[in-house]
Amino acid sequence: MEVVKQLFDEVYVIKNRTRDDNRGTMIVGFDESVYEECGFEVKQSRIYTMPDKGTFFGIHYYEDDISKMVSVIKGRGMDYIVDLRKESPTYLKWESVELSGDNCKAVIIPKGFGHAFISLEDDTIQTFSINKGGYIPSKGYNYRDEKIGLEFDIPISKIAEYDENAEFVKE
Repeated sequence: MEVVKQLFDEVYVIKNRTRDDNRGTMIVGFDESVYEECGFEVKQSRIYTMPDKGTFFGIHYYEDDISKMVSVIKGRGMDYIVDLRKESPTYLKWESVELSGDNCKAVIIPKGFGHAFISLEDDTIQTFSINKGGYIPSKGYNYRDEKIGLEFDIPISKIAEYDENAEFVKE
């Protein structure tokens, strides 16, 4: 694993090491030294399956001191990282990174940032890890909020009711 790009000041994009041979592909999905370099520690991992292209999650964030790591092990998706730090010069700005089973990238998103995700292919599988165990409810902002201005290359085909009805940013 290696850090290949840094978004904003604290958001890291990591390229997982891979090795191919006649048996298939091996991907290093966890390397403690790289996570330490980025200030991230895995306490819980989840897997999300998205049968349909255009499945949307977000914009989600945690109020606690919780960081996230997102990757895709099958298919393709676009991850959107939104700066929610009110004191930041990039407040409500966003960047996106394509994650896929082919590019083997992961993004580490620290406290103070929200994140949204849309699947770009059918049968996309996402891994999602956080630095805290147990059930931790997230909060969210509406993806249609013009103050944030997310842009999508494909239409949203599936969305949870709580994301559809999430609140807009209050200044």
